[in-house]
Amino acid sequence: MDLSGLDPETLRLMVQMQLDDLHALGETASQKGKGHAGEKPDFALAIEGYRDELLRTSQLLADEAISKSITQAVRQDAAVIRALEAEEQRAASDREMAFQLSGMKNPYSSTIPRPATPALDGETLGRLEQLWISPDRAGTSGHAESSAWASSRKQEVSGENNKKKECVACNDAFFSFDMVNSNGCGHDYCRGCIKTLFQSSILDESLFPPRCCGNQLLLDSCRHLLPSALVGQFRTKKIELETPNRTYCHLPTCSTFVPPQAIKGNIATCQRCSARTCGVCKRAAHANSDCPEDPATQELISLAAAEGWQKCRSCLRFVELGHGCYHITCRCGAQFCYVCGEPWKNCSCPQWEENRLLDRANVIVGRNAGAARLPDWQRANLVEQERQNQIINHECRHERWKSRRGPQECDECHDELPDFIYECRQCRIMACRRCRFNRL
Repeated sequence: MDLSGLDPETLRLMVQMQLDDLHALGETASQKGKGHAGEKPDFALAIEGYRDELLRTSQLLADEAISKSITQAVRQDAAVIRALEAEEQRAASDREMAFQLSGMKNPYSSTIPRPATPALDGETLGRLEQLWISPDRAGTSGHAESSAWASSRKQEVSGENNKKKECVACNDAFFSFDMVNSNGCGHDYCRGCIKTLFQSSILDESLFPPRCCGNQLLLDSCRHLLPSALVGQFRTKKIELETPNRTYCHLPTCSTFVPPQAIKGNIATCQRCSARTCGVCKRAAHANSDCPEDPATQELISLAAAEGWQKCRSCLRFVELGHGCYHITCRCGAQFCYVCGEPWKNCSCPQWEENRLLDRANVIVGRNAGAARLPDWQRANLVEQERQNQIINHECRHERWKSRRGPQECDECHDELPDFIYECRQCRIMACRRCRFNRL
């Protein structure tokens, strides 16, 4: 039965009548029903299930009525509020001008600051106007949307809100009220993609904080598109990822992060299992206050020294440089010199090593089609050009990209892309779509 043409009052009346009928039917069944003690007959269970469904429908209709009332208030009052605010500002300006011309001091000049009125911009109004579209009718519950409802909904969305924008992540088009804009680069993300990006930032520290083209995506600007559970998880993870020299429960079966508030002295108490962990060596807390040397840690330090690895002073991870200059950006976001470990540009160490530059230049030249058939002198010239380019762009901001066709591997996450990949025009780094916009 198609109910899309019925008004809300009629629908609410129909639901209430069915609830009354179920109530009477339930009383009759309880008087006549026979069965085992403590068990309800199938008929009674069916009545309860149908009653729950009707109550949910009734609540949905009530919520829709409230949302529609908000929409109507916004449409009717927004222009009036703006006009009154503009008139008040003009009157205040005229009054101030009159006092200035008369040479008198304005006794009404603000000794008490006036609270700021939030601006009713087009995007905010657009979102408020869409509140009355129920999830089932809007087609987001997995059911098909009727043509009659779709036609009526199109008439409700007008002006700027009727213009769809393209999501930079999935390339699909969405209405502006269902998207979030990345300040700085101007890219838009749809509800599904911004949710995926925040979820990924919780699981992959290299994607934290969520960002696009180097610009951080603030939680407050995206919160209206994120589930409340995800918002809570992100805030909890934010505390963990922004803590330097983090401590985790030493028990392998727990490994829960211990916030700084739970660390007294050098003893960290796990809030999940109450185990006590040493904040220095990250193993079980010691009986005395001094932390003995940990053989496993000392062995790792010796191996790092032999291999030439460097330790990040922020998160204490060891980092191995594969190619490029000595400017290291750790997964935790800290930037330091690979030679001495000091914060970047706070030392006099060289910024690159010739052998590493040549290795990187050979890799870049080898990507080109026909590179293996080039004469030695021509390949050597190309390698030298790329070596010079690496020196010039060793601190590249990756602002100019081009597409390269064919199967390629991302230099950042090492995923293999079968069709095409992005290549930075300056430093020649190759990156997938996720790494280009959200990681680099």
